[in-house]
Amino acid sequence: MATETDNDTETGRDREFDLARHVLGQLGLRAVQDDDGEHHLDLDLAPVHLDDEGHLDFGVLGVFLDMASSQPPEMRGVGPWLHADMTIHRLRAPRGDRLRTAPRMARMGRRTGIVEIEVHDDTGVHVARSVQEVAFPQGARTTPTHDDAGARERFRRVFDGQCRLDGPLPQVLEVGRGPDEDGRPGWSMPLSEIARNGFGALHGGSATTLVDAAAAGAVGEQTGHGARTLNAAVRYLAAGAKGPFRAEPQVVGFDGRVATVAVSVRDLGADGRLIILADAVVVAGDGTGTAGA
Repeated sequence: MATETDNDTETGRDREFDLARHVLGQLGLRAVQDDDGEHHLDLDLAPVHLDDEGHLDFGVLGVFLDMASSQPPEMRGVGPWLHADMTIHRLRAPRGDRLRTAPRMARMGRRTGIVEIEVHDDTGVHVARSVQEVAFPQGARTTPTHDDAGARERFRRVFDGQCRLDGPLPQVLEVGRGPDEDGRPGWSMPLSEIARNGFGALHGGSATTLVDAAAAGAVGEQTGHGARTLNAAVRYLAAGAKGPFRAEPQVVGFDGRVATVAVSVRDLGADGRLIILADAVVVAGDGTGTAGA
């Protein structure tokens, strides 16, 4: 399975995971303390986060939501955890300068948990929604762990709100088209340092960039129009440990300008192992009516 970290990320104890070099440290996340003393991570928006129509890049949203799943109080100190699946709905284009999540634990069990997340900007626009299942391979811890205040502070200092991406996220992650195999279109990306998780495998949020590129790219090529992913259900089946990764989209149906696309992602360095299955809903054209922008 793909994951962002083992949730010791918040205390800085995640296999010496260098957040400053990771997409999480370069995206522009900001650690903010609430009036009640609780901390959360906002995203300060930069032009590189948005497409030409002002919508939040789907992969940027995926990385932000992936990180937000660790924020509910119930997730603190649970021990190693993985993403099992992530559903993302991109609702409206932001109008403000900052995004904030409102995550809550819908269910917390010994082996799995369900996190529900709403994303709004600082003007109140409802930008996105997500429901995610997280899994605890060793079982969630039931006893408190040592709270290292110094490590928490070092962790938070990484998130200063400064976007350090050198370009749009698909470009930074080296997502590219092709080549086709046996007549099937494909998109690929390597396993780079910026896209690894705390276990050294493909970061679950970064993987949404590849899913989006394949789904929207397939619809765009089939219709001859620009296309934008509205939502996706991403299921993480196995760790993407080797790379490069190849995403193969299949347009399975159209309803007007809206298409449903099945995307399979394989780890070519691991004998083509299937690591992700995703279903994406994509709109051809500008999609302003469908997306509610």
